[in-house]
Parts: sequence; structure tokens; C-alpha cells
Amino acid sequence: MPILNGPELRKRIKAGWLVLNALLTASGDADVQAASYDLRAGIALWKDKTSHDLTLLSYDTSVPQQPVVTLHPGQMVFVITYEELNLPPDVCGTVYSRNRLQKQNILALNAGHVDPGYRGPIIIRLINLGQTEWPLTLGDAVFTVVFHTVEPVDPDRPQDIRTKADTLSAAQQTAAQAFSNPLHDLYTDELKKQFDEYKSELLRANRETLGKEFFSKKDVLGVVAAAVGALFILFKTPWTEVFHFLKTFFMGK
Repeated sequence: MPILNGPELRKRIKAGWLVLNALLTASGDADVQAASYDLRAGIALWKDKTSHDLTLLSYDTSVPQQPVVTLHPGQMVFVITYEELNLPPDVCGTVYSRNRLQKQNILALNAGHVDPGYRGPIIIRLINLGQTEWPLTLGDAVFTVVFHTVEPVDPDRPQDIRTKADTLSAAQQTAAQAFSNPLHDLYTDELKKQFDEYKSELLRANRETLGKEFFSKKDVLGVVAAAVGALFILFKTPWTEVFHFLKTFFMGK
């Protein structure tokens, strides 16, 4: 399965295949790499970590300043590509996250194989595995697609067409059920279980300690009472001196 090179990519994209809404150079040709095309972030959809409301931002080519999504540690965002793929029966694609994402501790999910005959955008989930916030500017190239030629499939097979509206609707349904912080929520039950066990152990230890202190104090009080009784009965010690003894014993004065 040969990989299509830059000149072949430009040729096919110009003919309306492979990539729709492609980024163009000053000469009007598709802005391709040596054997790939970089896909840009078109729509970002995520669940707010506090309110859990779905938030959406879109890339707008008519404005110079594009929205920026700040991905917190452990947070996930759904990214829909600005470009749409348009694959003929004899071409398949493979989508990868760009190397800079890996260097910045960003994990891409769902990037992978695209069947021949597919037409539509690509949706990928990104999770921030780092310890710091990560900014995603819409319109930036975040994914790379490589195209391979294959033996043509059945020409009568209907093309798999997915519009951006269909893709966005599917992403919204998935995001509504997804986690605002999947790495945290994934272990919520286990963390709660461990915390409850620790709390129970702590309470048990405290009860044992308090019990020991109680019996220790009870024993001391018994000894003191016996001593006071002995002083009073045997030596007929005045109560003023007994009071002074108790005060000195307990208060050190």
C-alpha cells in the first residue's frame, strides 16, 4: 500500500479528493507535507469541570484572533477537525496526533484508520496528562493524516458520508456522558473506598487510645483516693492539707 507523496496529495486535493477545506499556500496549492497533510482543530467541545455544562468553541477563518481552549490537568476535550476527508474507493487514511502533543503530555484517543469511501470530519479526544494547563488554539494543526492506496472496494458500495452537523451531534451526546476529568473520576470510587477504610481505622485507633487513657486516669484516681483516705483516717490529716495535696498533685501548684 504505497503512501501518497506531496505532489500526488496536491494533485488529488485539487481534484476534490482526500481533503476538503484544505489550507492553501500563496500559490493556491494545498499546503501539504512531504507525505502527509496536517489537520486543524475546527471545533472544541468539553465539559466544564465545575458546572459540568457542555462548552463549545469554533474556528472562524474570518477573524484574526482565534479562541483558545485551556485544558486543565486530567481534563478531556473533543476536537473536530476543520477539514473533512473525502476518500475515493482506492485510498484509505491513517490519522496521528502531531509529535508536539506527545511532548506536551497530551494523549490523543480515537486517532487511527479511516476506511476508503469515507467523507466527513475527524473527531478525536484529547486528555491532558501533564501537571500544568495546556492551551489549544483553534485553527492550529494538531493531527496528521497519511493516505495509502488500496485495492478498490466494490464500486457499488455506498459512500460513508458524515456531515459536520452529524459529527457534532454525536460528539455532544458522547461528551454529555463523558467525564470532566476522566483521570480523576476513573478512580473516584476506589479513592472513596480507601478513604472510608482509613477513616474507620483512624476512629478505631482513637477509640482504643481514649479507652486506654480513660482506664489509666481511672486507676490514678483510685490510687489518689486511697492515699487521701489513708492520710485522713490514719493520721487525721486536716482537710485543708488534703486539699493542698490534691491541688499540688493535679495542678503542680
